[in-house]
Amino acid sequence: MKAIAQPKSHLKRNLALLLLPGMVAALTVYVLWQQHPELGYWIDLAQAGLSYLETHPWALVLAIAVLPGLGAPISPLLILFGIVFGPTHGLPLACLIGISAQAVCTTWTYLLASGPLRGLLSKYILRERKLPTLTDRNALRLGLIMRITPGMPYAVQNVVLGIMGLKFKPYLLVSIPITSLYATGFIVTAGAIFQGSVGLVLSGILLIAALILLTRIILSRSPKNVG
Repeated sequence: MKAIAQPKSHLKRNLALLLLPGMVAALTVYVLWQQHPELGYWIDLAQAGLSYLETHPWALVLAIAVLPGLGAPISPLLILFGIVFGPTHGLPLACLIGISAQAVCTTWTYLLASGPLRGLLSKYILRERKLPTLTDRNALRLGLIMRITPGMPYAVQNVVLGIMGLKFKPYLLVSIPITSLYATGFIVTAGAIFQGSVGLVLSGILLIAALILLTRIILSRSPKNVG
């Protein structure tokens, strides 16, 4: 089964979609800074937000379970999770809770994309592209390639795998382990920094670096077609 060919117009559109969130974020930061150009104001605001999350940790758990599925970047949330939960709950428990919250997000976005919203999402995301016929043999490979392909937002991965008809069990098999490793890397790195543990900081950074290297190796050896 040959991979879906993308015209240059589609590639340009996809590139624009990847750059758009960064441009919006930069513009938002610029506007907010113009309103309050004092560094002390933002430091106090950050400390107040951190204090609130330490007092109400459920809010951060809920944020990871919901917001990434709506398009919010998940990496900053995981870093914040490590900062908040690492010192108070310990890094092992923090990783377990963070991975569980992310797994909830991974699951509900897939269920919506593969179920009640599949027709609507297929119309606006795939447009006139034909869906490939997935078999048990190529489903896991396709899911793996989608998960490790750099630059694709987390929410888009969940939605695309759902509307492409990847079965629930293979979806979980390729999603939970990979996302859990990345989540562990970000949570451990952030939590260890605030605990002053240089060894754990290096461990978290090395885990993320190893995952990136493994991604490049797998992609370089993957054939141009799936199945």
